[in-house]
Amino acid sequence: MKLKVIVSIVILGFMFQPGNAQLKFGIRGGINSAYVRPAEFDNQDYLLEYKSGDIGFHFGVMGQLKIASFFIQPEILFSTASTDIQLSDLNNASAAKQIGEQKFNKLDVPIIAGFKIGPLKLQAGPIGTVMLKSKSDLLEKNGISQAYKGATFGYQAGIGLELTSLLIDLKYEGNLSKLGDGVTILGQDFYFDQRMNQLILSIGFLF
Repeated sequence: MKLKVIVSIVILGFMFQPGNAQLKFGIRGGINSAYVRPAEFDNQDYLLEYKSGDIGFHFGVMGQLKIASFFIQPEILFSTASTDIQLSDLNNASAAKQIGEQKFNKLDVPIIAGFKIGPLKLQAGPIGTVMLKSKSDLLEKNGISQAYKGATFGYQAGIGLELTSLLIDLKYEGNLSKLGDGVTILGQDFYFDQRMNQLILSIGFLF
């Protein structure tokens, strides 16, 4: 529902743009590093820990509506993310810790607004994310499954450079809603809060 509201606002903004506004479209891509931040996971059989995230990527299309030094920039991006996980069997002290990876495929719709001061941009805005797929061979082979929400809502903020048609952006992404509610181990549910944060570096071109 929140994602539909964001998209509707963008469409209305483009329909009723002032006569002195500049409207451009372009492409964007780059890399991102994600970190899943869970609350304490309390289970007598397993200890599940999320470690540092690996590098993912994103690419897609964007539009930019500029009025003087103010701009609003909606984007539609396919994004991948991954984070390292470590699973320990608390019933077997001699067992080695198992290390694996959790992978995510997402559709991100950020709506960035900000001000341009010379080539420098200061920007922030909301982002809606639709989870397309998540997979972890480590968890699946141990009978552990995770249920992620179909859509989440968060924010992005950062700085950037706009050099004619070239855009370079560095942004931080935080999540205002839960990524998931916990895990299911051998049919038993264990609940805890999971959220994903990201550091994003991207390059774009406006036409």
